[in-house]
Formats: sequence, C-alpha cells, structure tokens
Amino acid sequence: MKPIIEMKNIVKTFSDNVVLDHVNFTLYEGETCALLGVNGAGKSTLIKILNGIYRADSGEIFFEGKNVKINVPQDAEKLGIRFVHQELNVCPDLTVAENIFVGHLKKNKFGFYDSKEIYKAAQELIDQLEIDIRATDRVGDLRAAEKQIIEILKAMTLNSKVLVLDEPTSSLSEKEKVIFFKLLATLKKKGVSFIFISHFLEDVLQISDRAIALKDAKNNGEFLTKEVTKEELIIAMMGKNAVQKERIKQENKKNATPVLELRNLCSAGKFQNINLTAHSGMILGVCGLLGAGKSEIARAIYGLDTFDSGEIIYKGEKIVKPKPVEMMKRHVAIVTEDRKIEGFAPLMSISENITLSVLSKFSTKLGFIKEKERAAESLRIAKEMTVKMTSDKQKVESLSGGNQQKVIIGRCVESKPDLFILDEPTRGVDVYAKTEIYNILIDMANSGVAVLIFSSELEELLAVCTDIIVLRSGEIKGSVSASDINKAQLLSMIS
Repeated sequence: MKPIIEMKNIVKTFSDNVVLDHVNFTLYEGETCALLGVNGAGKSTLIKILNGIYRADSGEIFFEGKNVKINVPQDAEKLGIRFVHQELNVCPDLTVAENIFVGHLKKNKFGFYDSKEIYKAAQELIDQLEIDIRATDRVGDLRAAEKQIIEILKAMTLNSKVLVLDEPTSSLSEKEKVIFFKLLATLKKKGVSFIFISHFLEDVLQISDRAIALKDAKNNGEFLTKEVTKEELIIAMMGKNAVQKERIKQENKKNATPVLELRNLCSAGKFQNINLTAHSGMILGVCGLLGAGKSEIARAIYGLDTFDSGEIIYKGEKIVKPKPVEMMKRHVAIVTEDRKIEGFAPLMSISENITLSVLSKFSTKLGFIKEKERAAESLRIAKEMTVKMTSDKQKVESLSGGNQQKVIIGRCVESKPDLFILDEPTRGVDVYAKTEIYNILIDMANSGVAVLIFSSELEELLAVCTDIIVLRSGEIKGSVSASDINKAQLLSMIS
C-alpha cells in the first residue's frame, strides 16, 4: 500500500508545554488507521496541524508523496482531507440541510440556491442512518448527539480522499453505530482512507486496520488491530491497565432512603408516564436510543426544561416547578450532555470553574474570595480527577475535551451533592479516565449519594449501575438488574 499522508517528526509546544515531541504518523491508501492516546496525549493537536488550525514548530507533511504546506483549513480541503471534529461546529440558526451542505450549496441552472434539491439530498442522507431528524429542522433546536450526526453527514457529502473522524461514535447508539460502520465500509470500497480517533477501543478493534498510540506527546507503539488486544492498547496509551472498583451490590439499597421519586412525569412529545425511584447509595442507570427521552428527563428533574404533568418528589417533598438555583441549594448536581454550551465557563480558569458552585465556602464576611484556600482546594480536586494541565490557572477552553469533562465532574463532586445526575458523563473521555470517573461515582454511592446516570453507552451502565431502566420512544419499557443482563440482551430491549 502507498502512503497517502505522512507526518514526520512533528513538534508542537504551547508556552513551555511540549504537546507533540517528534511524532510520526502514516496513513495508507484505502485503510482505516486509529490514532489513540489518553486525554492530553496530543491527538487533537496533531489533527489540527493536519487541518491547518495549528502550525507545527517543526516537521514535515507529505500528501500522496509530495511535501505540502497546510497553513489554513482550506489547504487541507483542497487536498481532499475532510474533518469531523469532536467539538461541534454547526450553525444553530440554519436548518439541518443547510448545515450539511454549507459551503457547497447546490445551485439550479440559473445559478440560484436550489433549496428543493438540497433538502431532498439531505433527507436521503439522514434516512440512510435511520434517525428521527428532518432536513427542515433548525439545528439550534437539536440535541448534542443529533448535531454530531450532522457533522458526520456533512463530511460524507464531499468527494473526500481522507476523512478524519474525531470521536465520531461518541453520540451514537449501538444500532446507529452498526449503520454508521456500514457507511464507512462503503466509502472505504470507493477508495476513501480514514483516520479514526476514539476512546471506544471496541470500536477501534472493529473498524480499523491499524492503530498508532501516543503517550506523553510521543509515539508509543504501532499495532495491527487484528493482532492486538484491548488491554495491550490500554497499556500502550497509559503504561498500565485500568482497575475498576467493585460495583455497588444489590443488598446495599434494600432499605435505603428514596432520594428522588418521579411519578407519572410527562412532557408532550418528549416523554410520558415516567416512574422511577433513586435511593441513597444507589447508582441507577437510564438507557435508550437517540430520541428516547433520556436527556429530556434529566433536564426536567433539574429544572432546565419544564414538564407538563406528574410529580417530582425530592427527599419526601414535592417540587412543583424545579429551578436550577433551587435544586443546587437542595444539593442536587448535574452534568449535562453538552459540556461546551452548558458545562463550564471557557474563559475562566480550572480553579474558578471547579469552585464555581461553592464560592461561599471561600468567601469572607465582606464578600471577598480567600484565593489561597480556593486554589488549594481546586488543585486537590483537579489532581483527584487527574486533569492534565500545566496549572490550575489554565483556562478551561485550552484543555482537551476529556479534561474539560473532568473539570465539570470535579465541580459537581466539590459541591457534595445528595443527588448526582449525569447525562452522557464520559463522552469524549479516555478509557483510563472513564474508569477513574466510575470509581468516583462508586465511592460517592458508597458514601450515601444517589447517582442517576442517563447514557447510551451500554458498557458504562453495565459496569457501574445497580439497576437499569430502559426507555423507548419516551416510555419506560422495563427495569433490569445490571448484574443479571448482558450487552446483547440490553440492546435488544432498547431497539
């Protein structure tokens, strides 16, 4: 096979922080090569250099054997390299069809924008994925998972030689992954090459031909995926394997106190007749396909969205119209699905973000902040969450997506909640950090916190939950013990 992309001895530093240290990466024609590494290993930086977003301090890039200069994203686009980034880049005020074809809108014979043709072509692409989105929908009204699907469709409309996919399956259900992988296989037969960046090692082993691992800003192994195990890939990324604590046992919750009860909760077009109880010391999971109503229920509990009827009972008290400020005072914490929009203050530091919910803890009677105390506490939490950073004064927007998520979870942990709601908590988080987050949730449950996880990642729910509630089309279709069911059985229930 001939190399289509060669990146040789790439070096990149930010201030005194070496992000890439003479990294080499090769992609061959017609192959899928996975690029692996924990959060902060340098994967996204390497890809941004390939896309012309960053300039390498030194090193060379070759495309189809020719030395090329990629100074701006348009240079990569002209070569036929297309990107689906982990951080979404959609236009919220445009429709789905307009987002998919933005920059290359179809025109009629008179040179005018052919809206009819665009909406028809977009809907055909959407129907291939068998998802409940319309080409005429306004993107700003969609959920994060649906926006990510639009990013994937956008890249697939162009005649690309190389598709770079950064966490493309993080928002997809198991059913949608199967359809998506079939589409990739079809494109691969047409000669398209893929760079596949993912923390889902099962997906890496299934879809890729080869894997290159980065560790501490350097190359740390190259593998044929048909000859390597998941454990070997983890060790190449981390230098050690991940060890998860034992899941909460059923006996721990038999006589536990109900912290949250939902009674016949309904919201038109979103969910109906939702009944569930989260007990102290229990990790309860809620799963379902895209559009099943998971996120909508989580948001209604915290007061981010309204609901039409039913009751929310928190610690025995009926909450008529929950509001975020009120729920925060009641020691309820939430990690929402869209961290970029709702999860953190990007221009504030790690320290400021972690302590944002508990500022009174570090305030004097006159309202001044005790900066030394706040800095010490935030640094402790950041280290506990293993946030990869140069300093706790670093702006959160400069962190990798996974490290941003750890900051958000760290802030919730710092608020010491009695009820902890998490919506897709480990999206974009590396395999080792996932285990660390699971262990924190298990420790919190053991200390008496009620943990409620809304997730489409079935392995996640099976790994940490006591019980799992199955949602389908906005209704509860069953409840199972996580220890009595496997992934295939759970998938059949939600499909």
